[in-house]
Amino acid sequence: MKLRQKSYLLTVLMIAAVLYTSTFFLLLPNIRAAIASIESRAIGEEKALALAADGLFETTPQQDRPKYARGFAAYDRGEASFAIGYADQTWLATEPAPPETEFGKTKWLVQNGRTLLVITDTLSDGIFLRYAFDATGEVRRLERQAIGMVLICTALSCAIAVALYAMLERVNRPIERLAHELRTPLTVIRGYGELLERAKLSPEQQHQAAGYIVSECERLGEISQKLLTLADARKNVFRPERVRLSELAAHLMETYPTLVTEVEWESLTADRALLLSLLGNLIGNAVKASAPDSPVRMRATPGVIEIIDAGSGMTPEQLKYVNDPAHAKNPSIRTGLGVPLCHEIAALHGASLRFTSKEGAGTTASVCFSLPKKSSPRKRKDS
Repeated sequence: MKLRQKSYLLTVLMIAAVLYTSTFFLLLPNIRAAIASIESRAIGEEKALALAADGLFETTPQQDRPKYARGFAAYDRGEASFAIGYADQTWLATEPAPPETEFGKTKWLVQNGRTLLVITDTLSDGIFLRYAFDATGEVRRLERQAIGMVLICTALSCAIAVALYAMLERVNRPIERLAHELRTPLTVIRGYGELLERAKLSPEQQHQAAGYIVSECERLGEISQKLLTLADARKNVFRPERVRLSELAAHLMETYPTLVTEVEWESLTADRALLLSLLGNLIGNAVKASAPDSPVRMRATPGVIEIIDAGSGMTPEQLKYVNDPAHAKNPSIRTGLGVPLCHEIAALHGASLRFTSKEGAGTTASVCFSLPKKSSPRKRKDS
């Protein structure tokens, strides 16, 4: 895993941890307040029932107490159940009967899917009152609230992760494209540098080699400046000028010795550096796909520039990718950043890039430009 990928994952995990921790501390006071409210309500109801029972049993003979205890069966229990008895005898138990707990204790229990707050109290003369408040509804409401907050945190974490990934891609993509685009001019510069260093050249040849090195260095500066901001596609990045295709073809033939050109289109309005990058990428891919010393053709006719090779061609899946790299899924081959970059440069020129290929029959890359329509001459009216 690359360092930037590790940094991205670590950042996302830290953001998620902060969100979940903040949510926990936001929910904690609410949960405590809800529990305190339930306990206060349950204790209040139990004390009211205990007071009524005490008042009755104090004036009732001991032998009649079990009979009178049954009168509490009509007590409005609401969300509660209770039991009244003496020692190990239970005089009255509502349905469902509250679970047995230690005397003088308040205890939270889960029984048969219900969340209960059980209070066991001792009345006069050893009579006990066991009271169970059903807090299932309140607890489930708190659970739903907690689950909702967790889902919100998860959604926020995912949204932040996607936004952060998009931002990192936006930052890293121009750099990766720059590295990809620098390979060709650097190769040319290195080749002519080694030629000047090792070969015995005439002054004219030395001057020509030095000129190519200077030209490629200028191209490096233009490419680096444009590609670092190409993702934004701003107008100040795209600087159109009149480009003579014969001169462009001659420059490309110096870089790619196996290139054969047929130029029938005089000139077009384009950004020279970006157009050179587009054609250089297409020709470089064609050279790689062809056999050594096999010619690659560049044919320019009005409105269309074609790069044609006689290589091994592409499978339908590979062809689908190079024609639409943004939406193709799981292609069997990746051509790096060159093809997506070519599509972007073509779009900046108002052109479209289309590949046609067949396995064993080579590939043709066509850059189709929109030519301005010629206005038809007006007919002269006879006076």
